[in-house]
Amino acid sequence: MKPIHKTSAISFYLINSGFKAFKNRIREELSAICSTPLESLVDDSSLQVYYRSGESADYVAACIAGPNCEIDDDLDFADAG
Repeated sequence: MKPIHKTSAISFYLINSGFKAFKNRIREELSAICSTPLESLVDDSSLQVYYRSGESADYVAACIAGPNCEIDDDLDFADAG
C-alpha cells in the first residue's frame, strides 16, 4: 500500500502545482484585459473544470473576460514588446 500512497501524494502535488500555474496565467491574462480581479469573477471549482478538461489558460481567460469585463481603454499597447 505504501507505493500507491506515495504515488497518489506525488500526483496530488503535481495536479495542485499545475493548477496554481494555470490560475496564475489566467490572472495575468485578465489583468492585461481588465481591472476586475479573478477571484471576483470565478471560483476555484469552476476553474478546475477547465483545467481538468485541458483548456488553455488563454481560452479560459477570454471566456471569463468576455461577458464580465469592460476593456480598459486607457491601456497603452504601443509599449508592449
